[in-house]
Amino acid sequence: MNEHKICFIICANNDLFFEECVRYIHWLEVPEGMEVELLEIRDAASMAKGYNEGMCSSDAKYKVYMHQDAFLVNKYFISDIISIFKSDKSIGMIGLVGIQKLPESGVMWSGKRVPEVYELEEGWENYRYDQERDGLWEVEGIDGVLMATQYDIPWREDLFDGWDFYDLSQSFEMRKKGYRIVVPVHKRFWHQHDDKPVLSMWNYDKYRKRFLKEYMEK
Repeated sequence: MNEHKICFIICANNDLFFEECVRYIHWLEVPEGMEVELLEIRDAASMAKGYNEGMCSSDAKYKVYMHQDAFLVNKYFISDIISIFKSDKSIGMIGLVGIQKLPESGVMWSGKRVPEVYELEEGWENYRYDQERDGLWEVEGIDGVLMATQYDIPWREDLFDGWDFYDLSQSFEMRKKGYRIVVPVHKRFWHQHDDKPVLSMWNYDKYRKRFLKEYMEK
């Protein structure tokens, strides 16, 4: 495992979004002695399967699994997340949006997120800073827009063979291994996300029920 390497893993099916996402990654400041790797996963059968492919293809200790329509606007993102990981070996995963307590329904966006207050403006997610919540917040689960790890844990492609609930599944798998999950909340947010509506509520509900059966009905 290469402790001096960070790998960005992106499942892509849209050239315009992917190329813009990569531009922001190339803009990031790279700490001295660190190597940056970028893996584009095309034609993935599911998000979990694509992420497993990326995970197994890289020897980087630090991996960032992110959506193609997420754009990193924190120039010091790499040094910031590595600093968080090095500060506490029990932190297994970092997200940019999370929830401290998942509702019994399993629907993350029906509860209060961390950052707690957000709004949609012309399809873009905008987060408002809450000074009282500044710092690192431990959460039960994080949104799949960006999931950074320092430990490799297989993604549950056996259960989540589509595009929903892979993120909450990985969050619960990480916690089952004894690792903590945190979300940094600061005055300047770290990304912009071109948010879009859920395309198939039938598929979403199917995977929601699988998630509940696997993680919350025992």
